[in-house]
Amino acid sequence: MKRARGRASVLWSLVGLATLVSAPAEAYYQYVHYLNGNFGTPIYEKYDLTALPNKTVTFFVADSGPQSFGPNDDFSSVISQIEQAAAAWNSVATSNLRVAFGGLETQTQAETTPGGDVVFIELPPGLLGLGGTNVPASEQPVTSPNGPFFPISRSIIQLTANTGSAPGPSYRESFFTTAVHEMGHALGLQHTWTSAAMSQDVIRNTSRARPIDADDRAALSVLYGSAGWTAGYGSISGRVTANGQPVALASVVAIAPQGSAVSALTNPDGSYTINGLPPNNSYLLYVHPLPPDAILPNNAGLRMPVDQNGQALQASGPFFTAFLPDPNNGGQPKNFFIAPGAVFTGQNFSVNPESSVSMYDVLTSSFNSASQSWYTPAYVNSVASIFAIRVEVNPPAITPVPQSIAILGGFGTATICAASGNAAAVQAASAPCFQPYDFNTGQTLPANTSDPATALAIYFPPLPAAGAGPRHLVFTLPNGDLYVLPDAVNLVAQGAPTIVSVTSFNGSVTVTGSNLGPNSTVYFDGAPALAQGPFAGSSALGSIAVTPPPGYSGQNASVIVYNSDGQNSTFYQAQNPPTYQYPVTGIPQITVNTTSLASGASSMVDITAVNMQFPLGGGQVTLGFGSSDVSVRRVWVLSSTHLVANMVVAPNAAIGASEISVISGFQIASQAGGFQVQPANLSLPSVALPIANNDPNQANLYPGAVGVIFGSRLTLGAGGAQVALNGQPVTVLFSSPAQVNFLVPTNFPIGFAEVTVNNGIATAPPVGVEIDTAPPSILGITNAAGQLLTGGVVAPEGQILTATVSNVSPLVAANSGGVQITVSGLPMPVIQVVPGPQNNTLNVSFEDIQAFGGTTVPVVVIVNGTASDPYPILAQ
Repeated sequence: MKRARGRASVLWSLVGLATLVSAPAEAYYQYVHYLNGNFGTPIYEKYDLTALPNKTVTFFVADSGPQSFGPNDDFSSVISQIEQAAAAWNSVATSNLRVAFGGLETQTQAETTPGGDVVFIELPPGLLGLGGTNVPASEQPVTSPNGPFFPISRSIIQLTANTGSAPGPSYRESFFTTAVHEMGHALGLQHTWTSAAMSQDVIRNTSRARPIDADDRAALSVLYGSAGWTAGYGSISGRVTANGQPVALASVVAIAPQGSAVSALTNPDGSYTINGLPPNNSYLLYVHPLPPDAILPNNAGLRMPVDQNGQALQASGPFFTAFLPDPNNGGQPKNFFIAPGAVFTGQNFSVNPESSVSMYDVLTSSFNSASQSWYTPAYVNSVASIFAIRVEVNPPAITPVPQSIAILGGFGTATICAASGNAAAVQAASAPCFQPYDFNTGQTLPANTSDPATALAIYFPPLPAAGAGPRHLVFTLPNGDLYVLPDAVNLVAQGAPTIVSVTSFNGSVTVTGSNLGPNSTVYFDGAPALAQGPFAGSSALGSIAVTPPPGYSGQNASVIVYNSDGQNSTFYQAQNPPTYQYPVTGIPQITVNTTSLASGASSMVDITAVNMQFPLGGGQVTLGFGSSDVSVRRVWVLSSTHLVANMVVAPNAAIGASEISVISGFQIASQAGGFQVQPANLSLPSVALPIANNDPNQANLYPGAVGVIFGSRLTLGAGGAQVALNGQPVTVLFSSPAQVNFLVPTNFPIGFAEVTVNNGIATAPPVGVEIDTAPPSILGITNAAGQLLTGGVVAPEGQILTATVSNVSPLVAANSGGVQITVSGLPMPVIQVVPGPQNNTLNVSFEDIQAFGGTTVPVVVIVNGTASDPYPILAQ
């Protein structure tokens, strides 16, 4: 949540008002090239996934950190925000690109693998951060199965060197959303005006609860989408023209009245395609011009697309914003229902030019009467009482007085109030209305005002049918133009959380306050609690017991509660949030057993710590080697002071030293120059990670399974390869220079194991592997008559079938919610789960509700997320 910028207001004594200010709703956009005069086919700048370890781009933070900090702020909190920003972008399931936080680095680190760097600089006035990609000017496009692209060699994020200035301090939500925004630039995304993460700060309506939106997910997926990702989403395409000529860099927006906005900018030939529309929703389609400040001379705005000679291509001039009309319903916008995989083509606009953009850079904010503070964007309880929204264009522009203002979706249209002052709010009890006023004096202004201090107060009656979540405003202006502000107001069901007390006992912290609930999350210095107990009490006064993340000696952590509706406790306690004092301890120190490795090699590394605590679940622990040439593939926490991890050095890694860092919560231990990349050793086996199950249906290894190791130089000697688990030789079933298959002994213990491979000449460094419990196994399936579905026995559609499943605890029957059944990949209703006829077996009854036409189909049982191998049956 951001404090409202600009002028102070003297209004709003009758109702707690929400300030809304609008801003242009532009599209997602990337860094774009056009080749050979083909101005309808954008060529993007993006990371080459084949050049990244495990398709993962890793961001490292300069160990010098900011030069100065805001009140009660520190470097560990800054680091935690960058770690969470990486996790936000990594959560995009439709993207093949994985995003990771890699710990600390020296700012002059030499490396050859693409990656990202976070540094701290004195930013120019008005800038909260900078982010971007590095594609050399001489770079040529790379051809891939998905078409050509320009590979990113390195990305950089520049954050403030003084967290005492905006957007700091770092534990505040505004610093986090800025980090997410700048990391989006580093991944290949440009500014958007849909109020999503890639929107400029003035209109951004994201939060810890919703760090990225549909527009951001679509933009990243356009660059890095997994195979077939568009089949689960909708697409709209067409062309925008004015007087028969193409309109370049117009923003075409698909907006769901009670959902998100997703959009795209037009190509120089006027064409556009919007991909990534979330399905099972209805959308309206509109187009608007770029605002005047979208393209700036200092390159802080959009970077223009370029042709094959590197020459920038310009945007077309202003035009009137317009919704695509419904040809069958005059005067109404066309409605698009998006089913999964829906494609609408030929959705063309013909727009009318105008001399200038009528409305842009509008700020949205809300007034909190308890703290007497304005915030942006607006949060209002649309059910409890009349609510008010303030609209104000960001200075020095002047707020225009519209003819009407509506919440998109048919929730009422506000026209100018007949009454003035507090009487206007009373009028809103029966019908929405708005009132222009002078924000300096509070004086009501006429509709034709040219007062530079104009703001709008919009009053709405209770709107229970509007539901909860972000909603959009539409302004109809006197000249016939429109202005649409996505996510202009957040409708909520209760007030913001307030912390009354923070008490600690034996490592646990209890937070007590109002408007807390099961949807509340407690943060310490901007990092979420390590564990959180159930909510107790009521919304009037309740409490949550949590385990704070590991902290450094004497850390005085600011405590903030965030609710899932986007509100947080700084709405009331903005300046001095309550704190939690960590106990005094010693300086964190680490001992590392592997301090060098040859390029192209993998190894396990063993680390013990003093004055550090590693959470046993592994959460909030980062191990890094200060270079994108060295990747950490997996971390196992064996005890609170002991961890092991698998690491891989890239084959073309830069030879030299790098920094080792271990970060657990807010505890940081590092060794500058502590790790050394050495030249390749061509006699050693090279083990590729991870070690997999030879069964393609099983992701994990377990006793009795066949493991498969890929790599190079795995077999060089005449005797073939030898494999050992925890020093115990195991049976090798197949070996070649590139692959070794081995058998996990049936009596091998569950848990972490150390794997070594000898190629007949030399032994590779050990690597780690997890040995899990065996997955569930289907012993047989019977029909309602008790017949086994074998030997041509057919399962009729609609009949209750029973699968006998082994390798499962009988306790699962008492908590059967984790049991699922699929037939040919389709989920089937589970009717009953009871203990089976033998130990560690279950009988799972399910209904076959799908016709399969007498074909053989696979049945899979899933128990608490672990799937069985497919069991074939003949199904009618």
